[in-house]
Amino acid sequence: MRRVEWSVFGWNLALLSGIGFVFSLLLTIFWTKTGTAWGLLDLPRERRVHSSPRPYTGGLAIFTSFSLTLFLTGGYSFPYLGTILGGGLIIFLLGLVDDKYDLSSGRKLLIQILVATLIAASGIHIAYLTNPFGEMVALGWLSYPLTILWLVTTINIINLIDGLDGLAAGVSAIAGVSLLIIGLSLRQSAAVFLCAILIGVLLGFLPFNFYPARVFMGNSGAYFLGYLLGVISVMGALKLPTVLALAIPVFAMGIPFLDTLWAVWRRWRSGEQLMQGDRYHIHHLLLTSGLGTKKTVLVLYGLSFLSGLASIFLSRVT
Repeated sequence: MRRVEWSVFGWNLALLSGIGFVFSLLLTIFWTKTGTAWGLLDLPRERRVHSSPRPYTGGLAIFTSFSLTLFLTGGYSFPYLGTILGGGLIIFLLGLVDDKYDLSSGRKLLIQILVATLIAASGIHIAYLTNPFGEMVALGWLSYPLTILWLVTTINIINLIDGLDGLAAGVSAIAGVSLLIIGLSLRQSAAVFLCAILIGVLLGFLPFNFYPARVFMGNSGAYFLGYLLGVISVMGALKLPTVLALAIPVFAMGIPFLDTLWAVWRRWRSGEQLMQGDRYHIHHLLLTSGLGTKKTVLVLYGLSFLSGLASIFLSRVT
């Protein structure tokens, strides 16, 4: 597109985010009250840092406000967006059921793989990578398992850092901004469209989720956010014709990826199950150092911002 067209598109993006923001504000209030009335509460437990029950219906607010904004703004006209939202619905429902009934890791992983397979089979997949000599190499059938692995990973990394008030939502919003800027430079209109809505929805949710939180996003919200960021990155940042293409979305979601690598390494070293929860995540370590919840979250926001800048820089350099 010409510069003028993208300038107009920029105003449309602001409107998209604004609509998502308003829907999110209103629906978060609604689902917070509904969750409390229905007894959908996250009770204090050993690995939790909150001391009183809180509704875990924030994921409902995120999903419904995102979906409404997408439909009311004509997002269904983009190729693949119906498939993306359908897969997102399954992932969201998986998290919602898990919040209520605490599903086994195996069942959750199986459903995540099936959804990721659906997305890859629909045409949203990592079709090629670039070798160190700058040549684009078609992945062929390998594109499908690589895409599935990527999506299953991103679905879970946001859930792993969702341990403090406002942390997962804020970090996801920062990642969304990074992917939006990268998508603009690549003229990836569908990825940019999704990012704009996602950012607005998360900004509308954060006033209720930041410390002290009145509502939690639950696994339903965390899984859905990870899924969306994973799909958006496949549509946008991973399309860059550069050997660093894979590093760009990893940096955009730097803190979640770093925390996941740290969790995998320490559990492997100690012989624990990889899916076994603990209180040694990065945010837990900062919290126990004496920073407090709010400062810990703000520090991780800052690190996410720097990591996001690095991803944008890499995309421009290449």
